[in-house]
Amino acid sequence: MIRPLAVAIAAGALLCPAAAPAQAPSPPSPAPSVRPFTLEVDVDVVSVTAVVHDKAGRFVRGLGPKDIEVYEDGVRQDVSYFREVSGPQAEKIPLSVVLVLDASGSMRNNMHFLQEAATTFVHKLEDVDSALVVDFNEGVRGSVDFTGDTDRLEQFVEALQAWGGTALYDAIQYGLARIKDQPGRKAIIVFTDGADNRSSIGESELLDYARSVEATVYCVGIRGESGLLARSPRGFMRKLAKETGGEFFFPDRVGDLIKVFAGISDELHNHYLLAYAPKRTADGTWRTIEVRLKQPEAEIRVRKGYFAVRRRRPAASPSPTSSSPSP
Repeated sequence: MIRPLAVAIAAGALLCPAAAPAQAPSPPSPAPSVRPFTLEVDVDVVSVTAVVHDKAGRFVRGLGPKDIEVYEDGVRQDVSYFREVSGPQAEKIPLSVVLVLDASGSMRNNMHFLQEAATTFVHKLEDVDSALVVDFNEGVRGSVDFTGDTDRLEQFVEALQAWGGTALYDAIQYGLARIKDQPGRKAIIVFTDGADNRSSIGESELLDYARSVEATVYCVGIRGESGLLARSPRGFMRKLAKETGGEFFFPDRVGDLIKVFAGISDELHNHYLLAYAPKRTADGTWRTIEVRLKQPEAEIRVRKGYFAVRRRRPAASPSPTSSSPSP
């Protein structure tokens, strides 16, 4: 994430709880048609989500700024903000999540497994968290707004019906567009049982868009009725997760989905946030990010980088009051 603010202000913004809208449940609304994206960000402060595990896969707690080194395009950066977002003494930071769920025809026999796993995830949200449900088949539909009302979210999940094709890429882009201006931490969980066959956006364009949004993407796939034959999405989903600092899962049994979704929930509530001011000014290029740990027994996972592109200013608004986040 890159914000045109001092680091102290950016960090403070992360700590402001997101208000959950209180309104009666309403059916999901159709997503607008997918439009070409533009990379528009302000490069002053880069914020990075970091997941640190030991060799046994357990979250490593208690790290401080002296335990890491941050490099951008190989040049060491000065870390101005570093904190753990979990633990009994940690102040809660809002988490926004988009559940992008496959409701295509091939999900007919497995939909109840997905619904149970997604519902379990929803009920693990904390009081400052909010979520949005997006489902896709021939087209893309999203719930009206982000909410922390777990009963309402569960109703959206339970209303899913399997039919039609698979507009996977359009659905992911729609989820990224909906989450990019949310406060605090951002994550997208993508589930599908087959390759895209309906989207208007291409794979490479979608990957670039995902790199431009400060959201960690977790991808979950299962073998659908078609057996994921000729055009398996596994390679794409693995790359999408890796580029954004997330993970890819392909469980052998559809019944393991609950365990997978629960594991993602645990990780989303156990990580570190860090920030730095880039030493180079914005020049429109892709910048790689590397975070090195001084503890050899631990492993760290972060997004691969970000586009250092300045926001395109509207002629009538030379002094904008807000900015779009980026990786």
